[in-house]
Amino acid sequence: MKLFRLCSDQVQPQHPLPWNVYNDSGQLLLNRGYMLQDIAQLDALMARGVYVDQLDHEAQQQDAARQARRRDAVTLWESLHQRMAQLLTQPADATAFRQTMDEACEDIRHALAHRQEASLFELLHTDDPASYAVSHSVQTAFVANLIGQRMGWSETDCDTLSQAALTMNLGMLPLQSTLALQLTPLSPQQRQAVHDHGAVGRRALEARGVTDVDWLHAVEHHHVTPDGGPLPATHADSGELACMLHYADVYLAKISARASRPAMPSHTAARSLFVHADGARNPYVSALIKEIGVYPPGSCVRLANGEIGIVVRRGEAAHLPEVHSLINANGQPMPQAVPRDTAQTAHKVTEALPRGRLSQRLNRRALFAQPAAA
Repeated sequence: MKLFRLCSDQVQPQHPLPWNVYNDSGQLLLNRGYMLQDIAQLDALMARGVYVDQLDHEAQQQDAARQARRRDAVTLWESLHQRMAQLLTQPADATAFRQTMDEACEDIRHALAHRQEASLFELLHTDDPASYAVSHSVQTAFVANLIGQRMGWSETDCDTLSQAALTMNLGMLPLQSTLALQLTPLSPQQRQAVHDHGAVGRRALEARGVTDVDWLHAVEHHHVTPDGGPLPATHADSGELACMLHYADVYLAKISARASRPAMPSHTAARSLFVHADGARNPYVSALIKEIGVYPPGSCVRLANGEIGIVVRRGEAAHLPEVHSLINANGQPMPQAVPRDTAQTAHKVTEALPRGRLSQRLNRRALFAQPAAA
C-alpha cells in the first residue's frame, strides 16, 4: 500500500470520510465513513499526520468527478462533448483512448437510466453547426442506445454501439465540420472523402489500439444504404450495429440544421425516414420512431391556442407530449415557461416547427425543474 498524505482542506468535519485514514507507519486510525465532529478534532488529527491509500484516494477523486459531471443532463452532455472533442481531434495513446471511451459508455448508460427525457431534450434541441462533427456523434450514440434498449440488446452490445457511434466519423471529422457550414455542393474530392471515411476511420481506430472486431466493422460499414433507404438484401453482411448506427445517423442528420438548410421538424423527419426506408418492414426505423416519438423532447410545436412551446417530455400517447409554452399567440415571449396540458383542446399540438423558431435562450435546467401542467 502506497500512502498519500492529506492536507487539512481535504478533510471536512461533519462529512463522512471517503477513505480509511492511517498514520505515517500505516497504522489504521479511522475507518471509512467516520465523521469528525468539529475543527478541534480535525486539527488534532492533522497534527498526527493523516495518510490514505493512494489508490483509494485516486478512486475517490474519480468518483467525485463522475458525480459532478452527472449532476444534471446539461452538465453531463457538455462534459461528454468536451471530452470527446479533445479525444477525437487530438492524438491519444491506447490506454487513455480506451479509458475515455469506457467512461463515455458509463455516462451514456447513466443518462439512459436516470436522465432519459432531459438527455433527449438536451441532445435534440441543442444545434450548433460549428461543432456538428462531434455533437452529431454524441447524439447518435445516445439515440442508438435508446433504440437498442427497446430492441432488447445486451449491455455489452449497447456499449459497443456507443463506441462505434462516437467514433463513426473519425475518418472525416474536419471535413464534416466544413460541410455543416458549407453552402455549395460537395466537390468531387469531398464526395470521395465521404465515401472513404468508414475505412479511414477503421484504420484510425486500429492505430489507437482498438481490436474489437464488432466496433471496427460497425465504423467501417455504418453507411448501409444511400440516404437511409430500405435495407438491402445483403444487409446481414453489414451487421446489426452498423444498421442501427446508419438509421440513427440519418434521422439525426435530418433534424439538424446546416448552413445550407434549416433543421427538419421532428415529425417530418420521422415520416420521411419511415416512408423512404421501407417503414414497418425495417426493424431499425420502426423501433426508432416508436421510441423517439412524433414530438421528442426538444421539439418546437404550435398549440391550438396559437402559442409556441417546447416539448419537455414524451407523453403516454405519441400526440400528447408535455409542452411548456414560451411564445404567446401574439408572438411575444412569455416571462417564463408555462406548462400546458396537451390533452386539453386549447393546448392540443397542431404542428411541429423547426427549432429555430425559439430564438430566446432557454434555461434548460429550469424547464426540467418545473412541475407538469395540472
